[in-house]
Amino acid sequence: MKKLNIAILGYGVIGKGVFEICKNMPNINVVKILERKEKFDQNYLDLFTDNADEIFRNKKIDLIVEVLGGYDFAKEMITKALNYEKHVVTANKEVIAKDIDFLINLAGRFNVSIAYEASVGGGIPIIKNIKELKKVNKISKITGILNGTTNFILTKMFEGLDFNDALKEAQRLGFAEIDPTADLEGYDMMRKIAILSDLAWDTFIDINQIPQIGISKITKEDVLKAKQNNQVIKFVCESYLNNDHIEIKVEPKLFDNNHFFNNVNNEFNAVILETYPNDTLTFIGKGAGSLPTATAIVLDIVDIIEDRCLNNYQNINRFKIN
Repeated sequence: MKKLNIAILGYGVIGKGVFEICKNMPNINVVKILERKEKFDQNYLDLFTDNADEIFRNKKIDLIVEVLGGYDFAKEMITKALNYEKHVVTANKEVIAKDIDFLINLAGRFNVSIAYEASVGGGIPIIKNIKELKKVNKISKITGILNGTTNFILTKMFEGLDFNDALKEAQRLGFAEIDPTADLEGYDMMRKIAILSDLAWDTFIDINQIPQIGISKITKEDVLKAKQNNQVIKFVCESYLNNDHIEIKVEPKLFDNNHFFNNVNNEFNAVILETYPNDTLTFIGKGAGSLPTATAIVLDIVDIIEDRCLNNYQNINRFKIN
């Protein structure tokens, strides 16, 4: 059985989840973990380092898992890993949304892989499914609830809480950050729909061109009115191909109670793909929490071990964004 030696960059909630899963995987060996000294796990001190170069220069390490968060340092580490001819698995949606074309080309230059299933959809293997579907199907539209934080907040508002109380509950449970702006204003979903659109249509979307409206102004009155009309409010992203341009947006939207999204609640994510000839496909799974994300990361590692990681865009199509 082929075995990979890996290093994990970051030992926060997701990094710990990845480590816990990998400890029980016979074909994955965690060699090093990068973290600040004050965050070293005393039970595994021999694995920890605060020196990234110690990891990159270690020729025994085949793959880097990046779960640092943020943008600048994470991109620097991913780029450096690829330059050292190491495979990369990341959950960093901001880096992938902004730099995927550069990173894929860099990975190709050194004959290594970059995998990013965990960057969109948490426990939903949506990236793998799009990669497989597009071999035979034409994808015409993507609609998604792709932020567990805001979906949790809206669910609680429909259960009777006002916006501020729902947000506090999400923060208490660890579904929302201390500063939840990226979630509430749609920046998180902008990155995710850009990643899926890039993949579906072999393009590269500038996320700054995506129009977005957040949920922070939704009131109890809005919720009451939706209920009276047998509807539900969901925070969604949509993207569809329209001849020579892509229509793409992020906004709260009303759906009838018999719609699939009506049953997607709390921290769950969901995606609807409209395809031909395979018609409409739906996906649902947990979009927030350490284990769904960590599981997606480890599945990417296994794909690389089994040489099943496909990450090249055949041709970059340049579409207008409306």
